[in-house]
Amino acid sequence: MLPYHTLPGGIPGVERPGPNSIVELLQRVLQREGFYGGPVNGGFTAATVAAVRNFQAARGLTADGIVGPATWNALPAETLQGIPVIREGSSGGAVALLQRCLRRQGYDPGPINGVFGPETTAALKRYQQTGAPEIIVDGICGAQIWPLMG
Repeated sequence: MLPYHTLPGGIPGVERPGPNSIVELLQRVLQREGFYGGPVNGGFTAATVAAVRNFQAARGLTADGIVGPATWNALPAETLQGIPVIREGSSGGAVALLQRCLRRQGYDPGPINGVFGPETTAALKRYQQTGAPEIIVDGICGAQIWPLMG
């Protein structure tokens, strides 16, 4: 598995509260599992952190509110099916999130502009090459890569 770094009180790549599709997915799953009753709005709010901590405690994990590998792995398997798949030609917030994550881990994706171009593809492939043998080096960021980003 690739090195995994998560910011305290956050989930992979989420630097501050605000709308984020990964957080929205997390909120939906926690809601479905009975841990979250707030709005599904993509904001990593205090209510979301509390739901994460409750989920972690119920699963025997360290209840720190950080969604790291152990927490991702404790979520139902179908959870990762809702994670956005992005590749060269994609654009938007998920791409900017990936670019920030790659930069933070030492892989230069070019400008952090939300546009998945050749520089981002090359950086992602370099990142994928440093991973476990089961990581496919394809320049695509989806369910295989998002949980490893941080």
